[in-house]
Amino acid sequence: MNMKTARPARPAPPLRGKESNTTTKGYERSAAIMEAAYAILATEGYAGLSMRSIAQRVGVSLSNVQHYYPSRDALIEALLELTFTTYQADMDRIVAGMESPQLRFAGVIDYFLETLRDQMQSGLFFEVAALANRHAVAASIFDTMLTRARKNLRRLIRDIDPAMAPAQCDLRAALIVSQLIGGMVFIADTRPKHDELAGLQQEMAAAIRRIAFGT
Repeated sequence: MNMKTARPARPAPPLRGKESNTTTKGYERSAAIMEAAYAILATEGYAGLSMRSIAQRVGVSLSNVQHYYPSRDALIEALLELTFTTYQADMDRIVAGMESPQLRFAGVIDYFLETLRDQMQSGLFFEVAALANRHAVAASIFDTMLTRARKNLRRLIRDIDPAMAPAQCDLRAALIVSQLIGGMVFIADTRPKHDELAGLQQEMAAAIRRIAFGT
């Protein structure tokens, strides 16, 4: 199945620790800060992400950024939590909109493949994966994201094949996540293109189905 899936939109983030009467302007400013941090982290990496660079991109003072997010680590934590929560919401929406377990499985796989192909999404993912090796908060959130992906896939596999042992579902779901992450180095829009790999995304979808169900 080759369906066009909407890529994740990033909603305005909650302002944890702020007063309950935070104004609409405050939420808009917070969302603008998140958008700027997302763009910088995805295109320039962790080294290029600073509170000052975000303030310059948004067009506000450094103290204004620090009012919402007191440190770079706090900002990164909020950004990653928001991004992965949005992924989960998108997957829930896809599942809710499909009538059969087979369509739900195919829809979620297409969503993953389209997301990992996108220039900004793959850039962010590459950076977060690297950051997880040296940043405790990023490592924890990255592991949570992978765990969520495995659990979502395990549930989808069980919906199609209820007779499969739970432990086998867990292993196959982990293999699928590994396949998706590994395939990103070839299908991401930022990677070099090779004519002989033109059908790779479709073949990945077929290979994932074989991993899940052996067919």
